[in-house]
Amino acid sequence: MIIWGEGMGKESGKKFNKLVFLLLLWMFPVQAFAAGDSGKQGQACFAKDGEVYLIRSADELRQLALLVNENREVEPGVAAQTASYRLTADLDLEEYCKDEGGWEPIGRKGHMDENEEYVEGGCFNGTFDGGNHVITGLYINRPDEQAQGLFGCREDLRPSGYPYMVDRSSDEFLEKVETEIKNLYIKDCDVTGSYGTGAVMGCLWNFFQEDYGEINLYNCHVTGKVTSYGTGGGVGGTVTSVKSSSFQGTVDSMGQAGGIAGEAYYIDGCYMRGNVSGSGNVGGIGGMAVCVRNCYSMGTVDGYNSVGGITGMGACITGCYTRTDVAGYVRTGGMIGEIQSMAVRVPEGASSAARIRNCFMGGRKITRVEKTDKEIFQDTRDHNGYIYGFPGAGIDRGEGERVWLYRSDAKAEGFDSGFYEYLCTPVDWTWCDRERWEEILLSEDARWEDIWAETADNTYPRLKWEEENFFAHTVTVMVREGDSLSLLAMRLLGDGDRWGEIYGRNRAVIGEDADLIAPGMELEVEVRK
Repeated sequence: MIIWGEGMGKESGKKFNKLVFLLLLWMFPVQAFAAGDSGKQGQACFAKDGEVYLIRSADELRQLALLVNENREVEPGVAAQTASYRLTADLDLEEYCKDEGGWEPIGRKGHMDENEEYVEGGCFNGTFDGGNHVITGLYINRPDEQAQGLFGCREDLRPSGYPYMVDRSSDEFLEKVETEIKNLYIKDCDVTGSYGTGAVMGCLWNFFQEDYGEINLYNCHVTGKVTSYGTGGGVGGTVTSVKSSSFQGTVDSMGQAGGIAGEAYYIDGCYMRGNVSGSGNVGGIGGMAVCVRNCYSMGTVDGYNSVGGITGMGACITGCYTRTDVAGYVRTGGMIGEIQSMAVRVPEGASSAARIRNCFMGGRKITRVEKTDKEIFQDTRDHNGYIYGFPGAGIDRGEGERVWLYRSDAKAEGFDSGFYEYLCTPVDWTWCDRERWEEILLSEDARWEDIWAETADNTYPRLKWEEENFFAHTVTVMVREGDSLSLLAMRLLGDGDRWGEIYGRNRAVIGEDADLIAPGMELEVEVRK
């Protein structure tokens, strides 16, 4: 295109055209070109915002997976594996999940293809900002493959993982040391994999050797189902940290299982609402979690060995509460199954020393049951140094410090009840005002107002960020004298005519007559923005 101003000569026109071209570059994002999908003609194009590549469609997310897994460049001189990306729109991945295996994770470990030939893989060591957008249609069915999820694996940076020694201070090492995924919603997923499976990201290979790579997840929210034939979690499989995130649904594993993560060093400000089942190291928040703070779980947890409402095995639990019913055989507790200090270097703000404080165990039933229907991956010997009944947390290392409170109407079936009476302060849990909650959940390193928010009737607090969550958040209310479903609907939903929504969700509690709600009943109400 030639643009000459009136009265311009040829040379002046060339200068003018150059200025126009530079102005257009400034006004519009630069385009980075990626290899096209196999079987497709042409090229896909990633727009750029500074140094961040923009993912604007499901096709482009698929292109990203191919580039990373084939160890290619997103543009000349820039490895797709270590670059930064941002999602700019809601995506439906159904079109790319139609094959038998479903979605190909971004970062896929080397594997055997359909022709029984080994295919080299590539890892994702970069950053991904979901921009608070929602991904639907995520389906994965690879029960024999490790590291499954929207994102799969990151690189193991141990020197033994390379054909040469890596200088840990080098640019090559530093640009790969952290994988960060944040601000992402995954709705109604169905993800199945082997060891290291989670809806958002699958696997940090070198768990308990955290000096050689990190996976950090922040503000990631998932609804749906995760199935693992090794270690699995609702948000992440094995990761470094998960913060301000949630899972609603079902996690089912043949090994370790956690509602948020199967294994993690640090979990902070998260919740799980649903059902978690596994073999050994099974918890509502983490299967094996070194440090858990300011989290809560609601639902059921079922396992064999080291089973707990917050975490199956861990060290430090602070400012948490759980309302899960827990069932297990050995090392089973309402809060934690097995507690022990861990000699690992944890992220800033976490602790690896064995301590439980300012927690509340609100599940109604802790059950010791025989388990014969699961393949047991963990040691199942009945060690005598542990407390098996609820809360099943080992010993009080606080030297007289109150450890936690529990419901006085909770039942411990199959355990020696004498153990927990020494560790806990019984509470008739029918009502709790804000001051009481602050007393229970407030820790030395967190303020109530920064983390927790009041709910209707102050029955149970919720995390403050839930009010801004795209997914509906659920509040628990205690029915008072004079309450009706229409009054509750008016107070919580702003419309008394929506009482049927509350009744439908709580019919098993209320019974067949919607008018017969009684004081003391606990009802769950789903509140949308």
